[in-house]
Amino acid sequence: MDIVDFLSERLNEDEAAARKLLGDRSVSEAGKWYERRLLLECESKRRLLSIVESARQTALTAMVRGTLEDPPQWIPESIEWTTKSLNALALPYSEHPDFEPEWLAET
Repeated sequence: MDIVDFLSERLNEDEAAARKLLGDRSVSEAGKWYERRLLLECESKRRLLSIVESARQTALTAMVRGTLEDPPQWIPESIEWTTKSLNALALPYSEHPDFEPEWLAET
């Protein structure tokens, strides 16, 4: 599974759990505040995931279209920082069975 797909699925699960708890009348106001905060965090992470993945795809496309022997310096740097960013976003889900150990690496 690709790390972007993995993260998208985890964010969908987090959002579904938060929405379910927001609909539960037994949840305290403090609990509802936390769940509303979780929904905002999910949206924030989705936006960040989109930005990082767009940058990664741009770098990969430029690498494929350019000369592979001498790629411009920004391409490997972009791939490195996007990989580090995606790995950092995946860290909270390291106990999930679909989590890949190489995502823990700080490349």
